[in-house]
Amino acid sequence: MRGWSNIRFQTKLFVVFILLSSVPALLIGTTAYHKSSEMLQDRTEQDLSVILTQLNTSIERQISDFDRFTMIPYYLPDIFSFLNQPYLSKDQWGSQEINAQKTMARLMSAYPSINSSINGLVVYGMNGTSNAYRLSGNSVMNPNLRFVDNPWYDEVIAKNGGFTITGVQEINQFNTDSFQAIVGARLLMDEEYQPLAVMAIYISPNFIPKIVRSLELSTVQVAVFDRDQRVIYSSEPALTDKLKSFGQGQTKGGWETEASSDTRQIGYNGVFLESDYLGWKTYLGVDREELLAGSRSIRRFTLFIIVALVFITAAASWLLARSLSKPIYRLIRSMRDVEKGKFAVTVPVGRGDEIGRLEGSYGRMVTRLDELVHSIEEKERQKRHAELYALRARIQPHFLYNTLNSIRMLAILQQSPHIAKLIQALNKLLQANMKLDSELVSLQEELQMLRDYVSLMDLRYTNVFTVDWKVPEEFLHLPIPPMLLQPLLENAIFHGAKGLDRNLHITVTAMPGQDQRALILEIIDDGAGFPPGVINLDNAPDAPDSSQIGLRNVRDRIRLRFGEEYGLEMLRIDNLTIMRVSIPLMSMQLGGDSHVESTGR
Repeated sequence: MRGWSNIRFQTKLFVVFILLSSVPALLIGTTAYHKSSEMLQDRTEQDLSVILTQLNTSIERQISDFDRFTMIPYYLPDIFSFLNQPYLSKDQWGSQEINAQKTMARLMSAYPSINSSINGLVVYGMNGTSNAYRLSGNSVMNPNLRFVDNPWYDEVIAKNGGFTITGVQEINQFNTDSFQAIVGARLLMDEEYQPLAVMAIYISPNFIPKIVRSLELSTVQVAVFDRDQRVIYSSEPALTDKLKSFGQGQTKGGWETEASSDTRQIGYNGVFLESDYLGWKTYLGVDREELLAGSRSIRRFTLFIIVALVFITAAASWLLARSLSKPIYRLIRSMRDVEKGKFAVTVPVGRGDEIGRLEGSYGRMVTRLDELVHSIEEKERQKRHAELYALRARIQPHFLYNTLNSIRMLAILQQSPHIAKLIQALNKLLQANMKLDSELVSLQEELQMLRDYVSLMDLRYTNVFTVDWKVPEEFLHLPIPPMLLQPLLENAIFHGAKGLDRNLHITVTAMPGQDQRALILEIIDDGAGFPPGVINLDNAPDAPDSSQIGLRNVRDRIRLRFGEEYGLEMLRIDNLTIMRVSIPLMSMQLGGDSHVESTGR
């Protein structure tokens, strides 16, 4: 996957488009090919079954004609009389025997004219007579071979007058060369159902190819086997031995096999059917390649479509990828310039799609970043000026701090402890002011600074105010920013005591917030309160001489340090003015970085 993620987007899009176009087409084509092949095979099997039924019927009809031919002697009484008499040698024949023999000869010679497939016949009488006829060749029977020794003879006798048909037999009953023929035989019986003779017709197997040709089965391979699985006819000798293994114990079904030809290995599909009348089994088969020729054309057409889709998709994906990757590369080059500090905005090409909107947003972002960088640079410049100003300003508090220490020592030497105490309180205030925004102090230190401040204010406003300190001891160790409460206490004294004809009462409290995550510090007074419209610090004026500048400074210091959820809140409840400060309960050690603080419960 890492290698794939490193490939160019244009290449990925090209590959994905190729897969999305070729894979479905390949699946559809393959499915169509297999479905069409199955349909063609099923249809061909159905057609072959119909043809096989017709072929089997034609063969049975032909054999049925031979069956009827063996019944002709029953309609010739002279022949039956001749066969029913005891055997006489030719020198003992009378006129009756001679006439019967002539009738027999005419009958036997007439059979080939009735059906051209009859090559000869034999009538073997139970009285020892035998008459034979061949369409071609010598009709004299071989005296050395007994007729009863034929393998089908016992079957004819056992059928007791029924017609018997065999497979292809080697016929050697005549004095001439033997020949191949199908034997159709019947036992002739008299009126008392006594056996008179066995009549055997020698049928040429060529009647089967004649039937095949009449059905126009030039592309179909045909094979016929007898009851003993001996071949009667086969149009493809290479299939003969393989077909014997199909359909054992079955009367009909399908088959599939392969056979070698002179040029290639041929696959065949076909059906078979066993004749109830003959017991023969007929096989029909077709070349699978010829059968699936239509399906292969579908496959070739599908491959052509896939190749065409690949080329079309490749072109489309290249154009689309180029239209996507070109602005992306432009953005990448611009981003690299931004990384180097060159805020050069890419000019959009006027596109209205997502890429165009992305370029527009990126351009505005870069412009904004450029403005922010310049703004930060300006603020840093102002900050450096402010730091230089602060350094210069700190020289005066240090000088004043050292001078006051000298006056305090002089007051102690002159035995003026009250003046020394006040100067010491002022020194502590100056020292706290020098720590402003530099580090955190404990709440106890902040309260001690407030007490020193109260001492100084009490010198200025004698018997004007009193302060109650209600801070639980468990909060004294908590860290807070320095000089956070002094501006609040100063505002309470200056504004709360105006116009009062009594002492101002001020209370300093500390408590946890409702969520136990904040520390609430309150300075409450029962003085005159603030004028209307001033209680909202957001509406306070920005003038340097405004009376709210100290309060806003406290609020801004808290928000800058701890976030917008903390700050300063001014309330007027039940003739009481409440200055409520909320800061987080901090668990960090004092003396840490004043700008990075963690909070805890």
